[in-house]
Amino acid sequence: MNMLDRLKEAISPEVREGEPMSRHTTYRIGGPAEFFFEARSSKDAVRAVQTARELGLPYFVFGGGSNILVADGGVKGLVVKMLNNGIDIQDTRVAAESGASSGLVAVKATEAGLTGLEWAAGLPGTIGGAIRGNAGAHGGEMKDSVAAVLVLRDGIEVTMSPDDCRFGYRDSVFKREPYWVILSAVLQLERSVDPEAGRELHRQNLERRNRTQPVDRPSSGCAFVNWRPNGQDEIDSLRRSLDLNKDEEIPFTPLGTVPAGWIIDRAQLKGMKVGHAMVSEKHGNFIVHDGEATADDIIALLGAVKMRIRNMTNSVVQLQEEVEYVGF
Repeated sequence: MNMLDRLKEAISPEVREGEPMSRHTTYRIGGPAEFFFEARSSKDAVRAVQTARELGLPYFVFGGGSNILVADGGVKGLVVKMLNNGIDIQDTRVAAESGASSGLVAVKATEAGLTGLEWAAGLPGTIGGAIRGNAGAHGGEMKDSVAAVLVLRDGIEVTMSPDDCRFGYRDSVFKREPYWVILSAVLQLERSVDPEAGRELHRQNLERRNRTQPVDRPSSGCAFVNWRPNGQDEIDSLRRSLDLNKDEEIPFTPLGTVPAGWIIDRAQLKGMKVGHAMVSEKHGNFIVHDGEATADDIIALLGAVKMRIRNMTNSVVQLQEEVEYVGF
């Protein structure tokens, strides 16, 4: 029995071979998955992962396909797409499966009169991915709401606390443990004292995202994490490097970081191209393309932007990718 037949027998007849990953990423880039399975429940995902482990097959689990760049040559092993998307709201607690749309969870929570997720309006990807990367915007982060996370860890289902997740800026323990699989989470929110104001804030955040980001072009979302200066000397150095006048303010975020998109914009790198990939002219922290770009084009452009910023700031600002490389 060949590997595909073994996977179909152990997991599901729906396991397929050679599925183009470009169909499943927001970049619309990526070669074929050697084997591919859509898990429509947490049990499906557990069965798929445990089977891969038993067969000694590498596996990669993902959700909405944002924040990842898949190699042009594809991915070896079993790729599992999380389509478990249940959402249940009880009082101020929101239980969401990992494949649930982050933006939809925010909508439902806000409509239920809860506050704490308005920042996530229009957030691409899934709850599992948002927890993994501690996604955030407008001063809010996933870690602010996570109460518990159900994880398949070394083949065993374990409930992890927020402390166990070791959240950091756009970071968590799950980035260092790629074979741990987030199955679901419980979010603890608060009852809004003014539900209509919460709905209006959600609407404004969604409108701002659509107005300021290139939502009509293929991208992975933000390409780089925002830069966190280490003291006043680095802030002063950034001002000199970007030739800011004395009255111009640096737009610090509520988390104390400087937006990578603003730095790239002030470095006049919007519109920079490599092959068919381009730094968005609408938002400097988005790498977009015309539908013809390869993963190599994207990587080359990311590297060129990092090098230009590093050289311009005398190595004070060294941008770090937010995108995860898969299959390289």
